[in-house]
Amino acid sequence: MASSARERHQWVVQPLIDAGMAPGQIADLVFRLAFQDIVSEGRDTLAALPRLVADRPPEVRTAWAQTIARLLLLEPQS
Repeated sequence: MASSARERHQWVVQPLIDAGMAPGQIADLVFRLAFQDIVSEGRDTLAALPRLVADRPPEVRTAWAQTIARLLLLEPQS
């Protein structure tokens, strides 16, 4: 059974929620990632991933890595 878009979104960001980040903080982080990807035309996106959370506690940095891994596992939805 296919999961809903809301369930997929929740699954992707759950590590960040579990690490104690508020929804607004998560939205800001994801926005910064998307903005970086757009302005660099994808050239600097991978390098920017750890920099986006470099000033955060270790549990948030670990959760961010898990979130990125989950994003990569998502299949495009039509």
